[in-house]
Amino acid sequence: MSGKDCAADLAIFITNRYKRAMSPTHASDDQYATGLALLAKPLMPLARIVQMLYLTGPFDTVAAVLDELREPIETNNATYDDPAAMLRPHLDLLQTFERFKHPQPPLARILDADENPLDPVEAIALHVGQRLLTRELETINSLLCAPCGCTLCCVGPDGAQRQDFFEIPLQDEETTLFALPQVDSQESRATSPYHEPPLVRAQRPFYQTDAALYHWRDGWSMILPRHTTCPHLAQATGHCTIYPDRPDVCRRPQIFSYVLEREQNLDVEVDGRTVPGFIGRSKLLAIWDCPYVQRFKDQIASFAEACGLEPVFKENKG
Repeated sequence: MSGKDCAADLAIFITNRYKRAMSPTHASDDQYATGLALLAKPLMPLARIVQMLYLTGPFDTVAAVLDELREPIETNNATYDDPAAMLRPHLDLLQTFERFKHPQPPLARILDADENPLDPVEAIALHVGQRLLTRELETINSLLCAPCGCTLCCVGPDGAQRQDFFEIPLQDEETTLFALPQVDSQESRATSPYHEPPLVRAQRPFYQTDAALYHWRDGWSMILPRHTTCPHLAQATGHCTIYPDRPDVCRRPQIFSYVLEREQNLDVEVDGRTVPGFIGRSKLLAIWDCPYVQRFKDQIASFAEACGLEPVFKENKG
């Protein structure tokens, strides 16, 4: 078989797999039960109660607040039979509230949409909420993703899609997970994947070459051009071959915390260190391309409402 034929077969394989990924999943609701149970009892309402109790009560530590949560707590959306047990694994995040009684150097600079400083109580609540929700959604997404058998996040665009490439952002240390060419040049570090004109590689726009890792102005990402796949997608099974060690971004498809938006241009220097800047958004982002997002859109919207967030359903790869 010629290389051209192999390429054609691969393109057909990817296209068919993408179509299967976007088709309604046949998994039963029982297979999603654990993830849906967590979705029905978000942690942010409990975190707000802990914040209020700590601020208004005679508590020196947040741990002391949790020690007092011996009875079930009922909110408008759910009943929490053992709230302290649910929150103790996240005590490290909740201890941020102790800054109100034990002042420390600022963790972050958090502004509203008009770039005005937020009230300190609200700012810390958003900071805790962003990190708590990110951690919580990693578990929920994993539980909802597994029954789908979907590989949408692992393949580049097919011929029917408008995009020329898909980008998978990576942390610096995660680049070692991929045996792909690395492009790290003065030119790449001065631009972004979406800048025009595009970065040129091998005398062509970068997205007309093979899959590779690029160091852009804002950091590393893996670029999957049309009809390419992540090198760790096992074609026979559709499984990830490095699942326990997969990159951070792969642990959080396709419901994302958008409580805060990172804005590097808002960073400030305080006592010789950089304090990162954020804009408060108070939103929950769900990617509409994802089969389980479409299937459980009402539950996701209810989860966001219970957290005091605006749900945003956004198409990404259509």
